[in-house]
Amino acid sequence: MSLWKRGGRYWTDFTVDGVRYRKPLRTSVRNVATQRERDMIDVARHGKLGSRESGPRTLFKAIDAYFAGKKLRCSARTIELETERLSLVKKHFGDLRLSAFTAGRIAEYQQVRHDAGRSNRTINMDVGVLLRVLKAAGRSRGLEGNVRALPERQSLIGRALTRDEQQRLFEAAASNREWEHVFCAATLAANTSMRPVEVKHLRRRDVDLFKKILTVRRSKNESSHRVIPLNASAVRALSRMIERADQLGHTSPEHYLWPACQWGKIDATNPIQKWDTAWRALRKAANLTGLRFHDLRHTVITELAEMGVPDHVLESISGHLSRRMLEHYSHIRLKAKREALDALEDTRSGDHAADDAPQRQNASR
Repeated sequence: MSLWKRGGRYWTDFTVDGVRYRKPLRTSVRNVATQRERDMIDVARHGKLGSRESGPRTLFKAIDAYFAGKKLRCSARTIELETERLSLVKKHFGDLRLSAFTAGRIAEYQQVRHDAGRSNRTINMDVGVLLRVLKAAGRSRGLEGNVRALPERQSLIGRALTRDEQQRLFEAAASNREWEHVFCAATLAANTSMRPVEVKHLRRRDVDLFKKILTVRRSKNESSHRVIPLNASAVRALSRMIERADQLGHTSPEHYLWPACQWGKIDATNPIQKWDTAWRALRKAANLTGLRFHDLRHTVITELAEMGVPDHVLESISGHLSRRMLEHYSHIRLKAKREALDALEDTRSGDHAADDAPQRQNASR
């Protein structure tokens, strides 16, 4: 329960048997307000106090109301991401009354997710969207200042594979027919810098093998929508997926090249959600423990940066890059230049040593 002033007079906010009450106490004297609050709570316990709650009262209804308003203002991708986060929140809390949410309950959720091995960043995203739902329902009072975000470690930009690691990965991928869809996806990502979500959401209409281009229409943000030219390796990977789609009868321009599959039933009208099992088996076979599919994107951009590709070309190929990412790749370019110039100096030093050798031999005679 809590007391606060509005317009110079006290109000009370308390919950009894899962029902929340927000009532004016009609006094500006704190001692009087405290006594009236106690009396009001006693009346509520006997079921004689009316509650004028407005809006949703349970979590599921609050989430529905939250998305109903948000769909008018946000992209489909944002809705999808928040839906995923809230599915975990719903699984944990159930259809809990909003008045039952406390900082302590949310802290318990954080602990449960942490014990399950989830990163602090992931847990903070879960709690962040939950607080937004509660705020939209007018039930965040007393929570926003008391729910603590977990400390987040500075995220790594990614891992760039060496040429030897790339060779091991793709040789392993080609060795098992059951990994073909992941092999083609990895080949495409390693030659275009596409994100996993971008590969999964490719439709037939997005690919033009005659012009050797593809169009990214679905990404983590709208600024990453782009057209990417295809090299020979990317063309071969896409050709194989289109051939596979033809064999399955998935010939509509709207069909996904990496279709959903559940219980052995393929649905080309929806994109694949995960390829985790095949990816884990593949990276184990290649002895690349901890490798993320997203690291293929980092590998491409790193190699392009080492070649001296300008920032605007990097962004055109890879989509949006944060300032931190651009600074990182600028350092890569500087390192590549320094190594090239150091190698030049070493070569010259070797040439000078070779030129001086005959003179030293003559002098010794």
